[in-house]
Amino acid sequence: MDLEKYNSIKQSVKDDLYVLECSISDLFKNNTPLDKDLLNFLTAPAKRLRPLVGMLFLKCVFGKITPEQYDILLAVELIHNATLIHDDVIDEAQIRRKQETINTKFDNNLAVIAGDLLLSIAMEKVVETNSFDIIKIFSSALKSTCMGEIKQYFSKFQITSIDEYIEKSKDKTALLFEIAVLSGLYLNNSSQDLKQTGSDFAQNFGIAFQIRDDLINILYTETSPDINSGIYTAPAIFAYQENKNILNSENILSEIKSSQGIAKTKDLMENYFNKSISAIETLENNIYKKAIIELIQLLKTNL
Repeated sequence: MDLEKYNSIKQSVKDDLYVLECSISDLFKNNTPLDKDLLNFLTAPAKRLRPLVGMLFLKCVFGKITPEQYDILLAVELIHNATLIHDDVIDEAQIRRKQETINTKFDNNLAVIAGDLLLSIAMEKVVETNSFDIIKIFSSALKSTCMGEIKQYFSKFQITSIDEYIEKSKDKTALLFEIAVLSGLYLNNSSQDLKQTGSDFAQNFGIAFQIRDDLINILYTETSPDINSGIYTAPAIFAYQENKNILNSENILSEIKSSQGIAKTKDLMENYFNKSISAIETLENNIYKKAIIELIQLLKTNL
């Protein structure tokens, strides 16, 4: 990604992102021996894409963000980081954001607990909204995320359909984008039409982002951890449709890269990004809507 352009887009909500960073720092003030390491992990250079998307949408609609909405965006970011810590355990990863992972510095047991701690803090923030709707949204999202990981585990080394892949992408990635937007709308007692707009925008954005991530993981690696683990994403699924013998190849990754699967995956990604833009057509034209569209164009063109 072109970080200069990305940082330029973030400028429109730089004060809001600063509030988020301060909130993260305030959470960990040497209450536990792990606080320093968790704070280093959370404040290492990161895109903050989920809260950014939520902030841009909410400011596009309302012009400001309330303290309760800040707490929701903080909860979303904490949940995202908790899943990263858990992923590092599952993948036995040693480096994340140019730092030692929690599981490498300590061990898997403590890393799992660290991830669970972030989840529990996030849910505290959610409960403090006193909104049953938001508690239900977050609880359902966490359940769906776990179910998605379970389904992925039991479908290893199997080629699924593109429709199944899209459903997995909803559970794995799109849900956090959706709740970042939707929860803020619920807190503002928004109309059903606006909630539907927010849901459509965020879900399509999240699906597109996951497709983009999967495409990058194929294009710019010499050895794909997903492929080696039997996790076949859109490029592999499309390549398999073209050549049923591809799974027997000695170099599956090379075969996928030279197949039509890459072009078809790009088309699929662009289709969902375009859907996310279409979803916000009726919203007021302002700097925040402009920033959303610029962000989508950046993600579409910078792989």
